[in-house]
Amino acid sequence: MTEEANQPDHAHHTARVAGGAGYAFLGRLGALIEVGSVIAFTWVYGSATFGLFAVLWSYVRVATTVTDLGMGMSLQRFIPRAGEAEASRITGTALKSSFLASCLIALVTTLLAPMIAPHLNAAKADEAHLISVIRLYVWVLPFWTFVEVATAAIRARRTFGPEIKVRIFYEQGLRLIVAVSLGLLGARTYGLFAAHLVSVILAALLALRLIARYYDLSAVLKAPITGATTKELRTTGLSLMPATITKKLFSEFPVMVLNFMLPGAAGAAAGGYYAVARKVASALQVVRTTFEYVMAPLAAERAGEGDHKALSAMYAYATRLSLTFALPFGAALVLARHDILATMRPEFQAAAAAIAILCLGRVIEAATGPSSAIIETLGHRLLAALNGLAGIVALLIVSALMIPAHGVTGAAIAAAVGLNVTALLSLIEAAALFRLWPYDRGTLRPLALSALLSAGMIALIPASNHWPAPYGLIAALLGLMLTLGLVVRHGLTDTDATALGKLGRLIRPQPSGD
Repeated sequence: MTEEANQPDHAHHTARVAGGAGYAFLGRLGALIEVGSVIAFTWVYGSATFGLFAVLWSYVRVATTVTDLGMGMSLQRFIPRAGEAEASRITGTALKSSFLASCLIALVTTLLAPMIAPHLNAAKADEAHLISVIRLYVWVLPFWTFVEVATAAIRARRTFGPEIKVRIFYEQGLRLIVAVSLGLLGARTYGLFAAHLVSVILAALLALRLIARYYDLSAVLKAPITGATTKELRTTGLSLMPATITKKLFSEFPVMVLNFMLPGAAGAAAGGYYAVARKVASALQVVRTTFEYVMAPLAAERAGEGDHKALSAMYAYATRLSLTFALPFGAALVLARHDILATMRPEFQAAAAAIAILCLGRVIEAATGPSSAIIETLGHRLLAALNGLAGIVALLIVSALMIPAHGVTGAAIAAAVGLNVTALLSLIEAAALFRLWPYDRGTLRPLALSALLSAGMIALIPASNHWPAPYGLIAALLGLMLTLGLVVRHGLTDTDATALGKLGRLIRPQPSGD
């Protein structure tokens, strides 16, 4: 009786995770637009100019984690527990505070551009324009900060669909169109940077429309930036900010270090090679990030209601699918990597080894599920920061040892080690502090089937190095679809498969009742 009564609750909780993850997953797959953009940008602008763009975009992304004052994660804690009026005021405070902070940093950077430029390596054709490029491009910072905080506010409403259109399809789609157009018209240095600024401004305006849809815009605009609630929000945000910064550094730091350590055009190009490897591997990151993205607000909601059992079920389900799906995704990406790089200039084959290393690192990270989101949402404010700091220290040590001798490949090894130090610490802490352990007997069958089929793709990798394009890509796509289909149909339980929605029911039809 108890088991039967609990089954609908289990199905409900897994369906909530899968439903939100479905939206997030589709949005993350929309990042394929960015992969297409990278291919186009390398051909139109060349490896050195694209590499400079990748380096400056890395600096902006890291700076955003400072200028948003930790408001993105702070909103995940406050909004699910707030009433309508209070939620609008909190959102307004977060948007105003972060936007003003980012405008201040952009202004200071504009003034200090002549002092910053000598520390960046660029090709000779770009070097003469570097100060002007910095002064133009730094104004992406306040608008991207606004997009990050505004979409975090939408996500805090447990709404995972609309903001994806803004962040992926509109911003990246417009950037691709404008950048290619400007490049073909001859703006070979400024085109990428100007196009990104235009696209981010549009994304900020669209994000404001979303805020007006899900919050009281009048209350948002009138929200104070002083007071007790504001102080609590800001204190929480600032305490969470180090964790956000370290997470971003795992992604961006290798690009910046490569540019700093290698002189001139070589430094710019190396940053570009690593950025390409990271972008290809990010197609695998989509699996874990998708569930982590959804789990933060749901974890806050369940914990706020004292529902440990529901939280445990969501956590186990998310981790089970994260690992089971990450294995074939990783194998497919490594199998297809030479064909993917063949769409770019020949020199980008230098990223092939880095892709394989980053994919391995992401598969290991996927095994920890959304543990980092659990710690960020439910743990002590400093805990996530300490985990991230441990990972960054590991990244720095390995970088110092590996990058001088191995360049882009060494940077990939450092990134893989660093991010998994943080992920494994979060997994251990979730178990020790919150009695949350994501592995059980239900994990064994889908994991074993996924591992067996993924091993088949991995076995093809040595031979695929000699295949002409696009045979490696075709084999990878067929292997991925076959593996995912078989895992859903024969590996997952009925409840797990049903929670995937229409796709799960299509692959694994349920017998009709009498």
